[in-house]
Amino acid sequence: MSSTSIHDDILTVLWSPDQLSHKVSDLASQITNDFSSSSPPVIVGVATGAFLFLADLVRNINLPLTVDFVRAESYGSGTVSTGVPKLSCDVKLDVAGKHVVLVEDIVDTGNTVCRLISYLEAKGATSVSVCTLLDKPARRKVHFELLGDGKFYSGFECPDYFVVGYGLDFNEKYRNLPYIGVLKPEIYK
Repeated sequence: MSSTSIHDDILTVLWSPDQLSHKVSDLASQITNDFSSSSPPVIVGVATGAFLFLADLVRNINLPLTVDFVRAESYGSGTVSTGVPKLSCDVKLDVAGKHVVLVEDIVDTGNTVCRLISYLEAKGATSVSVCTLLDKPARRKVHFELLGDGKFYSGFECPDYFVVGYGLDFNEKYRNLPYIGVLKPEIYK
């Protein structure tokens, strides 16, 4: 059962709001520089976890962007990926012939990113980059290949803990934390 304050459920803070802000600015600068002499990319956020990261990221990209969302679910109410991500919301923008930057909160097993790259390729995207706030290579099970001239933009390497905050959740809670922290194991076990 959760404590009175959601902050009491956090074992330790990994990245503060200031650290997150600086990293988001760095990633946005990289994307701005990489697309400054070409057509601006279509930004596709993976809902719901990436919504805060995506909002801050696009506000810092100095290009005329279009933004859309896709919903991919791989955790349900647990702490371990099911390994079979389900797409439950389609993109509305036409990505055919365009470069897409897929914005993720966290890449761990690689299953969701792999599935979404294939999905965007089937929609006609000419290239797909991935911009993730957190990369958890210790959990990687699937090697994914970027499409075309796609790049992998990574914020922080995440240790192998269950983390929440800044959009990341456990059972749809804790997304509103202004930092990313390790959830106490007694909360989810």
